[in-house]
Amino acid sequence: MLLENMSYVEVQAYLQEKDIILIPIGSVEQHSPYGLIGTDFITAEAVAREVGKRIEVVVAPTLPYGMSQHHMAFSGTATLSPITYINLIKEIVSSFLEHGFRKIIFINGHGGNINPVKTAFDQLKYENKEGIYAIISWFLLKEVQDLVYDLFGDKEGHHATPSEISITKYLRPEAFKIKPKLEKDIEKPNTYWPLNRYEFKNIYPDGRMESASWLAKEKYGKIILEEAVRTTIEEIKKILEKGVNNE
Repeated sequence: MLLENMSYVEVQAYLQEKDIILIPIGSVEQHSPYGLIGTDFITAEAVAREVGKRIEVVVAPTLPYGMSQHHMAFSGTATLSPITYINLIKEIVSSFLEHGFRKIIFINGHGGNINPVKTAFDQLKYENKEGIYAIISWFLLKEVQDLVYDLFGDKEGHHATPSEISITKYLRPEAFKIKPKLEKDIEKPNTYWPLNRYEFKNIYPDGRMESASWLAKEKYGKIILEEAVRTTIEEIKKILEKGVNNE
């Protein structure tokens, strides 16, 4: 059910039966020395594609870049500005609306994307674009958070977390052969938000935000990913029950 593998004829046939599409989104940003720069879009894509397979809905190509300006002091990070990202989301949604999709759900792997995506939704509604737009951040789902707490307790933290790194270890084990494994101190600064790139690096010098990244394991990644898929499906079912007004 990957859009990238379909023809327009197949999309037309799909739209005779269903009007939902999933769009994985993430970021290209540092995840400390322990994690992959692609962590956020790798995890979102894995969740979205498995969900699409299980409930037979189309999954759009992954949008890897996100709003990550606070990580720009770390090499390899690439960011879109808030305005650019809002407009990008708007135009992607508008394109799919034009073809007849009416339930457009973003499967998100990066916290910095949430506000601009919701702002894009607000602007689309201001422009009277009909449809249901939603963003599901797999890492914020309660059942996932409960599982992660059972595994890592208060050492999960907020960025370069052992849960997201565990999923990428499960999906791309070869990428971790030369990543560090040594434990470090976990600092918990009392800080404000948002931060610019220099403030962020000053407060979180190795890119971790209160996270014990070294606790990540492949075996944990498998079970966290499964729970993320299961609970994302439940969230989508709730969305589908709402329908679309004025159809």
